[in-house]
Amino acid sequence: MGLTLFPGDGDDSGPDVSWSYSGFAAFRRRLAEAEGFALRDMKGFGGDRPWSEVSTVLEPLLDRPDDGGDDLSPVECAVVPAPVGGNRR
Repeated sequence: MGLTLFPGDGDDSGPDVSWSYSGFAAFRRRLAEAEGFALRDMKGFGGDRPWSEVSTVLEPLLDRPDDGGDDLSPVECAVVPAPVGGNRR
C-alpha cells in the first residue's frame, strides 16, 4: 500500500510520484524541516504546537492525514513551490 500523486494535467500514462506511506511521511518531515519546524512538534503529529504558529504555503500538503482526506484543490497545489511541485509550464 502506498501513495501515488498525479498532477491532474491530463497525462494519465503514469504517476509523477509514488511512495510507500513511510516514504511520504519522510518526505513531509524533510519539507517541514526545510520550512524551519519539526513536523513531530505539530498537532496531529504527536506534538502540541498549533498550525497557526507556522507560516508555510505547504500547510495543505503537510497538515493532512496519511490516509484518506480530500484531494488538494488546484489553488492549494498551485502555491507549492516549483522545486517541490515539479516543473511548471
